[in-house]
Amino acid sequence: MSRIREKSKVSRSLKEGPVIYQSEDSLLDEDRIKKDLTLAELNHVLKLYLARKNSHLKDLSILGQFSVIFNDRRFSEWHTFSKSEQSDALSEFVVLPDVYKELIEKIATTAGDAQIISAVVKDAYQNSIDSFSHAAFTQWKYISRFPGFKVILYLDQVHKNSILVVVDNGFGENVDKPKKSFLGEEIDDSIVNRITEWIFDKFEKNEKNIDHRIAYTGGQGMALKKIKIELDLDVDLYFFSTGAVFELKLKNFF
Repeated sequence: MSRIREKSKVSRSLKEGPVIYQSEDSLLDEDRIKKDLTLAELNHVLKLYLARKNSHLKDLSILGQFSVIFNDRRFSEWHTFSKSEQSDALSEFVVLPDVYKELIEKIATTAGDAQIISAVVKDAYQNSIDSFSHAAFTQWKYISRFPGFKVILYLDQVHKNSILVVVDNGFGENVDKPKKSFLGEEIDDSIVNRITEWIFDKFEKNEKNIDHRIAYTGGQGMALKKIKIELDLDVDLYFFSTGAVFELKLKNFF
């Protein structure tokens, strides 16, 4: 992955950057407070992440950022949905508008490898959507706000590196998801699959805290491991009470 060639000396505000609304181009007046709460929560989660890393906003230079808000009223009623209804809705949410592709390509190009970074961020935001599904069903979280995630590319002037993060205001804890077949279907309880699952469990810790009432986008459980092993990228996940941060460390810019 090539280095970022230009060092920015001016840090942009966290309040800058485009905001994409998933289900429509504009928000009703009564939804604007929910939108503002979502954006404030995303910025708060980022600040919690920086505090855990002993970093400060004043030491960062933000090269690019944008937010995606899922302003769909179904999330406020998610706890009443059947699993099949959740699954049908998630199939719509994972298809982001064309403007998202333009924005992520711009950030990924700035970061140095548009194709790989765009693919990695796709795994990150799909994990975020799974987290929204969990929070909406178990916490009724999105009655007062919307689910959303924020993509930020920044330079850390103290630690001398560039970092891309995907911040979400989802469940905020690492939960196991049902194992999926290559077709995206949940693996059944047959003898063969139970043996296969036992073999996997011998080599990785499994908390067994899967909630089978909740739908997931499918195929995201191995995303982090795939990124680390197959792409040899330096990635990590940070969990907080109000959301999570996916972190991709890029090559040093000094």
